[in-house]
Amino acid sequence: MDAEKWGEILDRVKAQFEAVEHSKALGEDGIGETETLIFVAPLGKIKLVMTTRPVILDKKVVGAHRRGLSKGQYEYIYSDTETTRRLEAFQEKDGEWVIIDNSIF
Repeated sequence: MDAEKWGEILDRVKAQFEAVEHSKALGEDGIGETETLIFVAPLGKIKLVMTTRPVILDKKVVGAHRRGLSKGQYEYIYSDTETTRRLEAFQEKDGEWVIIDNSIF
């Protein structure tokens, strides 16, 4: 999904439903960006999470991996120009966010 399509989804959701929260944050490991939109729909509270990360070009082993003794460590080489995007949808049920099966879309 490209940035233009994501922008269209945000505009459409904000026009049709009540937006509770819209935020952007740094990715989990400090790489990339996560944008979250929480809104109230007829199904209840829905959370859309768009994760944008650079494409991984290479993966190098930094530490030794010995079975049972230590965990192998990796160093990733990221692209400066290419990115990947992933959209996830969640529904709030009993106070917890449950992922919505994307096959219904």
